[in-house]
Amino acid sequence: MERSSMHLVFLSTLQCLFLYTIASRAPALYIFGDSVVDSGNNNHLREGIKANHPPYGIDFPNGVASGRFTNGYTIADFFGKWLGLPLTPPYYSTDESVRHKTIKGFNYASGSARILPEREGTFARSLDLKKQVKLFEESIQRYVRLHFESKDELHKYLSKSIFLVIVGSDDYLDNYLQPKRYNSSKLRRSDKLAEVLTRELALRLKELYNIGARKFIVSEINELGCLPYVINVVKPKTRCARNVNNAVSIFNRKLGVQLHSLSSTLKGSTFVTAKFTGLWEEILKHPKNYGIKETRKPCCASHEDKSGQCKKDTKPCGTRNSHFFWDLWHPSEKIYKLAAKGCFNGTGMCTPLNVVQLAKKH
Repeated sequence: MERSSMHLVFLSTLQCLFLYTIASRAPALYIFGDSVVDSGNNNHLREGIKANHPPYGIDFPNGVASGRFTNGYTIADFFGKWLGLPLTPPYYSTDESVRHKTIKGFNYASGSARILPEREGTFARSLDLKKQVKLFEESIQRYVRLHFESKDELHKYLSKSIFLVIVGSDDYLDNYLQPKRYNSSKLRRSDKLAEVLTRELALRLKELYNIGARKFIVSEINELGCLPYVINVVKPKTRCARNVNNAVSIFNRKLGVQLHSLSSTLKGSTFVTAKFTGLWEEILKHPKNYGIKETRKPCCASHEDKSGQCKKDTKPCGTRNSHFFWDLWHPSEKIYKLAAKGCFNGTGMCTPLNVVQLAKKH
């Protein structure tokens, strides 16, 4: 593989395993976000998108369609695995008895989740970020704290745990980019929307901090203008919809400013920015360097209702490791693994620290 322009260091699996043994592992991983990291919470919602049917999960252990919106593991799954933690259970899909025993973290992510709260009085299509933070607070008060003899021990545990947040895409895809359904794009210019979203996100991160979180990994929004679904709708003359990517780039710049401000004002906190969008750009420009042959068409057949999801019980492509996209919205496990590796022990993708360094930080 040629060295990328980002100078990413992708170590072999064996080298990664060596790093796990010398790193100070985090005691738990708590996950917040949208369908990129949802591991089954949406399965138990009355409405909203679900990935609990084949061919989703075809490369997951035992071929289980757990509710993950890809063919196998997600970025969060790889982080947990390499930190020596078990797969983080989806909070909504976990029995009460299991919740009482869980001490390694929960996953609150929800497909279609947004930063901005959903309108009151409607059936939940997803668990927005505010609801996810409330569920985290509930899990600490009702279950996790019972494992500790004192508040100081609980605080130490939370301060060493890692909090992964990947959210924001659906605030654009389900809102700003669909003016026929919503009017917010008419009310807010790109810079104004980005300001509203990053400010709201900062409020939720502060809430997590006040509960006890200290180590954060917060992801930028990837290049939504390159998603097959967006390409099919917008039909740009270029490879990707530049106007969509430009709007998202404003959010990413403002996110960096917000995270720097939080690091400066919240004592003892560390905020890592995950810049996965750089990897997307690199793979789309030089796919052969990463063993990718198809960067436009998804691996699974899309649903007839134009949802962009895989048709139920259909047979996907046989060369899943050579496809960038799994369905019209989400990358394949191969892309998630490349992103997770770069952030876990590489340089440049996650700044100012990678996951190994974050786990070691006192």
